[in-house]
Amino acid sequence: MSLLRLYLVVGGYFSCCLAAYVLHVDYFTFVVDDATIIVSQSAFVEQEQNRSYLSGHLIFNRSLNEITMRSSMNISRSRMPEMRLFDVKLNVCHVISNVYRNRFVRIFYNSYASFVNAKPVCPIKPNFNYTLTRAYLNEEVLPELLPQCSFRMNLIFQHKSKPLAHMQLDGRLNRA
Repeated sequence: MSLLRLYLVVGGYFSCCLAAYVLHVDYFTFVVDDATIIVSQSAFVEQEQNRSYLSGHLIFNRSLNEITMRSSMNISRSRMPEMRLFDVKLNVCHVISNVYRNRFVRIFYNSYASFVNAKPVCPIKPNFNYTLTRAYLNEEVLPELLPQCSFRMNLIFQHKSKPLAHMQLDGRLNRA
């Protein structure tokens, strides 16, 4: 009996950790709050097989160096209360230059930065079309113990404490 319990515990642990995820984004929006700084933008999501691809562009009319981002993510599971996974405030220039030692921040930034037509640097270039093309998150970088859930991720960008733009992603995380 104890051997069976050991098998179930160890087997359950490894099957959980080796399970692949499917990340499906249902909703992706980017809204400009200050049109005097962001002069053009687009944001859309495409679905292809078991993957969601994010695309869009941003054009700033002037050079920017002081951008902060407040990022939060809530998850909800069936028959469970909604839970906030994180709520952080980050300096965008520090994220771009990989100053943050947080592995999670680096993985997400590097994952999406590889889909931009030019590597962003600070100060942000004026009148340059930063284009994100068919970006996706490689599900293998997600922590193994994440539950199946629905999620909402909000990013609020500010320039010198003034609202610049906000972005929202809604989706689902399922086991493959």
